[in-house]
Amino acid sequence: MENVNLIIGNNIKELRKLNKMTQYDLAEKLNYSNKAVSRWESGEVIPDVQTLVNICEIFEIPISKIFEEKLQLENVKKEYKYRIGNKLAISLLSVLMVWLVATVCYVYSSITINRFLWQAFVWAVPASCVVGIVFNSIWGKKLYNFILISALIWSTLLSVYLQFLKYNLWLIFIVGIPMQVGVILWANIHKHPKIEE
Repeated sequence: MENVNLIIGNNIKELRKLNKMTQYDLAEKLNYSNKAVSRWESGEVIPDVQTLVNICEIFEIPISKIFEEKLQLENVKKEYKYRIGNKLAISLLSVLMVWLVATVCYVYSSITINRFLWQAFVWAVPASCVVGIVFNSIWGKKLYNFILISALIWSTLLSVYLQFLKYNLWLIFIVGIPMQVGVILWANIHKHPKIEE
């Protein structure tokens, strides 16, 4: 049997290339330096157990696959090709629930108090952004969170404006400017990579 370090290193390299990632991309996701990833791939050292688990989660493979001498990439792809679709479906179903609640509120208020609460649909937009942020934080890309947070800021301000339309609160949108600048600055903050000893 080939050296375990080399097996793991080759598998990390193959999975990284298959997913069109650079060593830097993988290192950033794991909060390590690209030099550490290079050392893993060369078989010089192996990542700790938690890092191996994280690598397998990134590439969506079971941990046992990382130890296979001849990693069957086709089987890995077939075995897990539906996982991303499932995540998207769960996220979209959760957003759909927000809109279902808004629709029920609208219909209920129309029937019971004879008042059309169209604002329920307006408030469903920022609520959908919150749901999107939650699910994207679990299994999405960091960039999408900043987009969703920006959408949350502006849709919340628009919802407040439309809720109190008769007061003409257009100045409320000025509040969004420093908030948006804060989101942009926050998006540019990078974690320092771990230094491997």
